[in-house]
Amino acid sequence: MILDMKRAVGIKAAGLAVSLSLLGLTAAGQANAGCADFASPTGPGGMRLKPAAYYLADNDSSAFRSVGGDESWRTSIVGLWKVEFLAKGNTNGIPDGALIDFGTATWHSDGTETMDSGGRDPVTGDVCMGVWQQIGGSTFKLNHLALGWQPGAYVGPATIKETVTLDPSGNSFKGSFTITQYMGTVAPGDEFDETTVVPPTPIYGVITGTRVTAN
Repeated sequence: MILDMKRAVGIKAAGLAVSLSLLGLTAAGQANAGCADFASPTGPGGMRLKPAAYYLADNDSSAFRSVGGDESWRTSIVGLWKVEFLAKGNTNGIPDGALIDFGTATWHSDGTETMDSGGRDPVTGDVCMGVWQQIGGSTFKLNHLALGWQPGAYVGPATIKETVTLDPSGNSFKGSFTITQYMGTVAPGDEFDETTVVPPTPIYGVITGTRVTAN
């Protein structure tokens, strides 16, 4: 029994030594890889951490991606965009290619979004907001909530659901949208009711965006 215990302790000690040795080799051999930069000491131990996030890639694989830096904007939806909505795949009489809406949309870094519609009269409300989430390396989904009006009367809430993908340059995106108008009333508890769909919605189509730059 005593010999067996000594042997077990020796095995554990050897395993610890091997683990520490491998850690040292990893640190020395990956100076510019992963989430740590061991080549640029800035603090105790000579290790500087880099901010990174874990995202699902477009091909359903997963990877850590550095956040910030000179190239981070290429996979960022944050910014001001010129957007256009064209109908596609509808069975409600709206032909493919029909212009449904256009305008400017600002995707904010806090996960919110604001759109100024050029296809709506400001009298009936042409500014609305949404929330977005990154679901892939360069793919994003948006849930946009609008309040539909016709002159002098509230119609009800409207949702615009989008899934868009940035092109490799980061300066344009393309994706799909679904617009659904619901019937609501200006009454407590009924303002955001999403029970009754107002025809001809839902409307399906393709959305494209072009980044607006400071130049």
